[in-house]
Amino acid sequence: MKKTSNKKKRAIANTSYKEVFLINRYPSGRNGKVVYIRPEYHERLLRLVQLTREEKTTLYSYIDNIFEHHFHEFGVDITDFFNERNKPIL
Repeated sequence: MKKTSNKKKRAIANTSYKEVFLINRYPSGRNGKVVYIRPEYHERLLRLVQLTREEKTTLYSYIDNIFEHHFHEFGVDITDFFNERNKPIL
């Protein structure tokens, strides 16, 4: 796994958790897919989202923000992992 650059770490450190994850970019999950998560995680996620009542962040938006951050942070590693295990047909 590749290490995150110091510049990237500083940018993330200077951004608050709320600014990264608890913003409501996508207020509705109607166009998404259904996924199942552990009940204990679901409870934790709901409790965090409920703290943002004024901004009305949805659970869908919160989870989407987590995925967006994950793929941005580890995109190169994910691509490398995939390419190492999938050989071209030709």
